[in-house]
Amino acid sequence: MTLAHNDIERQVAEAVSPGTPRQSQVTVIALSDHVTNTLGTEMLSDRSVAGRILRGTLGDIAHDGTFGLEGIDVIVFEMADLHGDLDALAALSQRDTAPHLIAVTTATLPAQTRQAYLDAGVQEVLGLKAPQPQPAVQPAPAAPQSPKASPAPRQKPVSSTGGDVTIMLRARGGAGASTLAVNLAVATAKTARQGKTALIDLDLQNGAIALMLDLPDSAQATDMLKGNVAPDAAFLDEAMQAHPSGIDVLTAPDVFAPLTAMRSAMMVELIAALKARYDHIIIDMPQALVEWMSIAMEQASRVVIVSDMSLPSIKRTRRLIDLIAEEHMTLPIKVVMNFEKKPVFSSQAQKEAARLIGRPLLYWIPADPRAARRAMDLGKPLVTQSRRSPASRAITGMAATLFSKSGKGSTDV
Repeated sequence: MTLAHNDIERQVAEAVSPGTPRQSQVTVIALSDHVTNTLGTEMLSDRSVAGRILRGTLGDIAHDGTFGLEGIDVIVFEMADLHGDLDALAALSQRDTAPHLIAVTTATLPAQTRQAYLDAGVQEVLGLKAPQPQPAVQPAPAAPQSPKASPAPRQKPVSSTGGDVTIMLRARGGAGASTLAVNLAVATAKTARQGKTALIDLDLQNGAIALMLDLPDSAQATDMLKGNVAPDAAFLDEAMQAHPSGIDVLTAPDVFAPLTAMRSAMMVELIAALKARYDHIIIDMPQALVEWMSIAMEQASRVVIVSDMSLPSIKRTRRLIDLIAEEHMTLPIKVVMNFEKKPVFSSQAQKEAARLIGRPLLYWIPADPRAARRAMDLGKPLVTQSRRSPASRAITGMAATLFSKSGKGSTDV
């Protein structure tokens, strides 16, 4: 039996938008670019839907200790391994509240397999048209070339000179990377040249920097992702918002955007324009790693991974470090242990965490939930709203070390 629904996008939209006025919170879990792009594009065009796209299988995500279902209305997942999917569905069914589950596939699906998913708790099983193979194009006969003809122009690489770029990554959702990015940028701006510090929110699906700074989401960023404008100097003139703290901010798009909406060519232009204008550029990245992030890492002075002392975060931190090091061997990677006071003497657990991560833990940001909540409610940075807060002092000290004149900060062994 073949499931071949031509209007799967409409079916998913109807499933996730049952007529309620609030935005439906959707998580798409997929392995293939085709499924990711198809469903991501649909969510981008539907203002009644907000959510995120996670790369992996349902089993990978559902059994991850850092994956939360609170507030999620719908999970749309690409079918992968039958037994792995069924085990994950069984685990999800044990929760008190479970989201609406939609399984999608591009493959021919036997009736018994479809029924197995329905029996396991999936509400809908939908078929997505498989991507059509591109017809082979016969190359045209080569025209005789003049001896003076010049070779085809190549894409201009990003300049290695210019502003100092810091990439912010998180070991898990809720690690506090966006909060740290905001406050590092503001702390840096206090000693930098006026108007020369930029904060860029490239968490296209869950960007929260606008909320933290009481700024609107960016219609210009949406236009850029749709290909309506180029991310050049003129774009920065329109898109960068000046904040009273002294930083210029590019907030996240004002509509849901799949991570694949950003292209590597866009990233090349954006980084070049930013480096030409700013001394310090702090970029908050999404949790998932996608191809265009490598462009920024090639031009970065450092990567900052925000983690904590939980075992899942420590394991993910090590995976991130190993993954980055494969392609960017000389890129300095700094690990920040958030919500933890810097120890005078490391405990056995802290020593073991450093061993598992493979480097000393140099940066610690103590938890200060009351001050952090007040800063968030007011839409002001913690380092300006609560300057005496232990967290503010730790972040200010980290900024001074991280962005030293050498541009390298402290050394990780």
